[in-house]
Amino acid sequence: MFPDVEKQMNSTRAIGILILICLLCLVPFLNKAFNIDDPTFIGMAKHIQSNPLDYFGYYMQFSPPVITNPPLVAYFIAIAGYFFGYSEISLHAAFLLPACAVIVGTYLLARDLCTNPFIAALAALCTPVFIVSSTTVMCDVLMLSFWVFSIYYWRRGIIEDKRVFLLIASALITFCILTKYSGICLVPLLLAYSLYEKRKPGEWLIYLLLPIASILLFDQITYIKYGLRQLSYIESFSIYNQNTSHKNTLANIVSGLSFLGGCILIQWLYFVVHTKKLLIFLYLAAIVSMLIIFIKFNLLNYYPITTPDGINWVFVAQLPFFVFAGVSFIFIVASDFSRNRDSDSLLLFLWVMGTFAFTIFVNWSVNARSILPIAPIAGIMAMRHLRQLNKLNVNVMRGLYAPIILSLFMALIVTSADYSLANSARTAAHTIHKTIINFPGKVWLEGHWGFQYYIESTGGVKSLNYDNPSLKKGDLVIIPGNNTNTKLLYKHLAILKNEFEFDVSKKISTMNVSTGAGFYSDLSGPLPFAVGYTPEKYYVYEMVIDKKTKFTY
Repeated sequence: MFPDVEKQMNSTRAIGILILICLLCLVPFLNKAFNIDDPTFIGMAKHIQSNPLDYFGYYMQFSPPVITNPPLVAYFIAIAGYFFGYSEISLHAAFLLPACAVIVGTYLLARDLCTNPFIAALAALCTPVFIVSSTTVMCDVLMLSFWVFSIYYWRRGIIEDKRVFLLIASALITFCILTKYSGICLVPLLLAYSLYEKRKPGEWLIYLLLPIASILLFDQITYIKYGLRQLSYIESFSIYNQNTSHKNTLANIVSGLSFLGGCILIQWLYFVVHTKKLLIFLYLAAIVSMLIIFIKFNLLNYYPITTPDGINWVFVAQLPFFVFAGVSFIFIVASDFSRNRDSDSLLLFLWVMGTFAFTIFVNWSVNARSILPIAPIAGIMAMRHLRQLNKLNVNVMRGLYAPIILSLFMALIVTSADYSLANSARTAAHTIHKTIINFPGKVWLEGHWGFQYYIESTGGVKSLNYDNPSLKKGDLVIIPGNNTNTKLLYKHLAILKNEFEFDVSKKISTMNVSTGAGFYSDLSGPLPFAVGYTPEKYYVYEMVIDKKTKFTY
């Protein structure tokens, strides 16, 4: 089927099949509990629904305000919530729209950049980072839909000298940035592409300046309304988190390559088809090389290589695997540019390397959400590489069945693991609430994410303010074991009253320090997902003395 797929179907039919496959992959996860930063966007959307022009009013309740994302995705959620409600199923169903849009945009772009665009778009769909990210209600997939279509229309506008396409692309770039600020990377990317294609500046520059002017105007309006320049705040937020993570540049590069390889797994599986007997040798060489680097540059403390029971061989085997997969992807992209030296190969090269550089050097942490913009070109690069090798024959193309199916299989396993993790927080919230419902005193909560969303919705539980805790003797404090912004309570302050344990997927972890999995932040580990698991634990402490001063540990 693959070699003749474009002869067997027109574009409309191909797009329809891709949308159907996308829906079949995502619909089973519609009742996934809200997780990680989902509740933040939902809270912002609910506030916007009642106060449409007060887009950051929700954030202002935090001290200091945690404003790291622009508001467009919250407006999208507010519209969906207004018509269909804020249940898990209704919001996840609404986000099927941008997910399908990403695949459609990838197909349209692939038609211009490679042969067999159907396979290229299908490969992008089957990447773990796309499937998992599409089961959230955060800003990433909506941003990516604007990203892909802006590149598609910009490229057509430059090649065909059509102002209307450049204007559409300019608007889409603006929407992309207002969905997630990393969308600003489109401006230098398309600038470099256009200069390489046109060889000189032209009227098209105006259409790249419009998004910049729009964002600066938005930042000024935000400053007038809230007294805060968001762009400056985000820069300081990123620098602060990078400095406090205690990781050096080499550790960031290792994590970045690991996330690139694991998130865009199709490239590794494609690489397997063509390495054959070299595969085992290259993989073993990668393991030895990385262990030497870890020892020489004292990187062992960054990774869970050793445990109380000895060396963590499962982790030691996984990290070089993902890093080697990331390196193979960069090799394919670099070789494509080296051989072609045209504007399209430059576009793809800068698309990958710019996103990779942003992830490891600019963003507050290495995470899969930052790698996501690379997903649409995973299949495109495979098709272009086969064309360069003159291997676009029936047997080789059929050999791509295995990489695509294996990548989708792994993507669904990882998504199921993340689904299980998210749902465990919802279960934990309801279970713990039943044990404290009749408690006469105050109940406080540390941490955020889905657990905070669900347990606060039951009523009677408030988030702890570390600057002014106001904890009194007899109060209860709930601390999730696997969460963000949690602080331990010293034994002289509180005693452990209860401990809860909830099972999650026993095959794969997406956020687990002990396995080194940190899909949403490498502060939990340098792997986007990892084999193994530990149960989710929650601790309930009872204060034995008052605690009124801010936490300093």
